[in-house]
Amino acid sequence: MRSYSLFPLATAALVVFAAITPAFGGSMHSATVLETMDGGGYTYVKVDEGGEVYWAAAPAAQVAVGDQVSFSEQMMMRNFTSRSLNRTFDELMFVGSLEGGSGAAAAPAIATSPVATAPIEPMEKAEAGYTIAEVFAGKQDLKGKTVRVRGKVVKVSPNIMGLNWVHLQDGTGDAGSDRLIFRSATDIADVGAVVTAEGKVDTDKDFGYGYQYSVLVDDASFAQ
Repeated sequence: MRSYSLFPLATAALVVFAAITPAFGGSMHSATVLETMDGGGYTYVKVDEGGEVYWAAAPAAQVAVGDQVSFSEQMMMRNFTSRSLNRTFDELMFVGSLEGGSGAAAAPAIATSPVATAPIEPMEKAEAGYTIAEVFAGKQDLKGKTVRVRGKVVKVSPNIMGLNWVHLQDGTGDAGSDRLIFRSATDIADVGAVVTAEGKVDTDKDFGYGYQYSVLVDDASFAQ
C-alpha cells in the first residue's frame, strides 16, 4: 500500500466546475502545441488536432510551442476555473502525461486500466465490513456512513478532479453493481493489490452528459 498525494494543494485549489464528462483511460490524441502555460502543478496547452483547436491540461511537463504531443484523454470539463491562472476555460480536457514534448512529464507512471480479465472469485469480507453487493443494495441506508470493503484493485485513475479514483471488485454483485469506486485526495493503491478500503458512502452522483454513479465512496483510505 502506498500513501501519497499527487499535487494535493494545488489540485484542490483548481476544482471549480459546472459540468464534467469523465472518460478514464480514454482515447488517444496527437496534436500540435499552439500555446502553453503552467499553473498549480499542471501544464495547460492549447493544441491543434487536425484542425480542431482546444485546451488540455496535464501534470506538469516541459513543452514548447510547435511541439507535437500525444496524450490519453481522461475527462472533459466545461466552465472550468483555474484559480492559479485566474482563468475560466469554456472546455478543458484533462489528460495523462504529455508525450513527445521538449522534456519528460512529471507525473508518476501509474496503471490506469484493468490488470485481469478473469472473473474475481468472491472474497471474504473485511472485519465489520461489507461486500460490494451489500453496499449497492443498501446504499440509501448507508449514505453518509463509513463502510469498509475488502477487494482487488482493478483500475486506478489518479489525479482526476484532484482525487485518486480506485476501482475495487470482490467477486460480488451483478453487472453495473460489481465494481465500487473509492476516491481519495491523499491515498492510493496499486493495481492488482488486494486491499481493505474504507470511506464514506455517497449516492446518485450526476456529473452531466448522462454520466452517473449510483454509489461512490469518498475520503477513502487503503490498507493491505
